Amino acid sequence: MGVRRAKNGVGEVAERIWGECTAYRLRVINRAVSRIYDDALRPYRLRIAQLNTLVVVMQTGGLTPNDLSQRMHMDASTVSRNVERMCKSGWLELADIDDARSHEIRITARGMKLIADVAPAWESAQQQAADLLGAQVSKAIARGGDKLVADGER
Repeated sequence: MGVRRAKNGVGEVAERIWGECTAYRLRVINRAVSRIYDDALRPYRLRIAQLNTLVVVMQTGGLTPNDLSQRMHMDASTVSRNVERMCKSGWLELADIDDARSHEIRITARGMKLIADVAPAWESAQQQAADLLGAQVSKAIARGGDKLVADGER
């Protein structure tokens, strides 16, 4: 009887998680939207996470891996792997700074050209994502993202 009662309680919790979990829904949205952008950027051998990294590095004028990790809300090992690949592609470069324990990530001329080249594909993906999600959801996601970015920069 005790196991049956526990199962019923777990079933209710599972049903609630299934029906309400924000994290699950955001993962579904993230995968669907990322697929749209990745498909659009594939001819350039670029993924949306890489394009976002290029833009953050360009907009900041260069930053340390730790700063990039914080701004993008990514763990340091993921940032390190991505930056290494992007350096090999010639889109980013590493520069020495006063702190011998770190370096600065900078965008190269090739990286800036890539941003310009992919702009039409990004615009198309942006519109497809907006069409998929609808105007209200797109705006809510933008507001939530802006809040997280602002909180991360404090």
